[in-house]
Amino acid sequence: MEFRLHGNQSFPKRQRLLRPSQFRRVYDDGRRYHGSLAVAHVLAVPDQPRTVGIVTSRKVGNAVARNRARRLIREAYRLNQSKLQDHFQIVMVARHSINGKKRQDVEACVLDLFRAAGLLCEAA
Repeated sequence: MEFRLHGNQSFPKRQRLLRPSQFRRVYDDGRRYHGSLAVAHVLAVPDQPRTVGIVTSRKVGNAVARNRARRLIREAYRLNQSKLQDHFQIVMVARHSINGKKRQDVEACVLDLFRAAGLLCEAA
């Protein structure tokens, strides 16, 4: 049995930052917003669709902890992407404090970061 997500809930490759140059541009030219579990770097790009990159350093923990942190942030983004404005590049950097947190905690932190950055649509 094959399980498919609805179109507005998926996170396809075209919505991801993939190249180091893309990440570097957001780091250098974007604004930074700090949360308890992650840091968001946000850059407005009027001529491009919204793209997201997720980063975890070795400070977060071993490979298992880093992968779990990425999965939690990716899921928080995926579930709330319909509430966000377009034309932004976003890099989410996990902090060490994300270890041991539940999905709901990470989702609340990510939404707070999006709210602080002004990414949430008015209707959300």
